[in-house]
Amino acid sequence: MKRKNEMETITQIARREKSEIEKLSKTLCPDTRKSQEETRQLLKAFSPTLQPKCYAYPERSICGTAPTLAVVRRDYGEQVAVDWLTIQLNDYQNFVGVKEENKLPIDTLKSLSAMILGRYYFLKLSELMLFLQKLKYGDYVAMYGIVDAVKILKALRLFMEDRAVLIDRAEQKRKEAERESYARRAVSYEKYKQMKKCEK
Repeated sequence: MKRKNEMETITQIARREKSEIEKLSKTLCPDTRKSQEETRQLLKAFSPTLQPKCYAYPERSICGTAPTLAVVRRDYGEQVAVDWLTIQLNDYQNFVGVKEENKLPIDTLKSLSAMILGRYYFLKLSELMLFLQKLKYGDYVAMYGIVDAVKILKALRLFMEDRAVLIDRAEQKRKEAERESYARRAVSYEKYKQMKKCEK
């Protein structure tokens, strides 16, 4: 009987969390330039379910074409950018499995989201989802019984170091591909002279 009551409580918590997220996803900043439908499409396209894919392809997540937080703020409004981050962070704290009373309240998550937006506005949505998936794997910090906003910010600083390495690696690959492409197109001096003769 006790087990059943516990399961009911978990179900109630899950429903409440879902309701909170749905409310967030419908929030629009008055000065937004995009429609409510376009905003829903953005939130759906970059929902937390995409995090494992971002983790599987880290270079694409960092060097790809996903919009940055700054672009989302410009095109959809600041509130939408904050809400998107809040949804992602709430997904993380639901994942780590701490007790309900040890989770960050939605207002605190929004404040944390605003701080991330303020400092890391240049990050793509895919990069932040890569970060949060790595955080779920425990790559940077471990949350013992409570979700700590300061630890998340410290972990994000560590992620920026990993990001710099991945950007450098991607740049080296690009340069190598360019060299290979040039080498394939290059001709020997003898062949060049023959080509010149044919032109005359």
